[in-house]
Amino acid sequence: KPLALMENWVRDDITHIDEDLLKTQGLYSILRSGGVNFRLATQRIGAMVANDYQAPLLETQPGSALVTMERTAVDDTGRNVETGHHVYRGDSYSFEMTLVQR
Repeated sequence: KPLALMENWVRDDITHIDEDLLKTQGLYSILRSGGVNFRLATQRIGAMVANDYQAPLLETQPGSALVTMERTAVDDTGRNVETGHHVYRGDSYSFEMTLVQR
């Protein structure tokens, strides 16, 4: 069953990315191959219910619980490299985080 709907926006001045390449490599692998040295990302995790567009794509019912994630990744030069808006089936996904005091 489908797990997520993912929309990612990537700078177009880093490297060539197309559908065929994404079928064989992950997005972050492609960006690293293009010279990106990821330094920092901010991520917001939330919840929502599936709407009439999302539900059939995720093979769930409208109103079903979804986990949301919004992320912006920055490279070591300070460029915003990638922004993502993702929704995950609430019955099939969890996040795990490690927190470190600095």
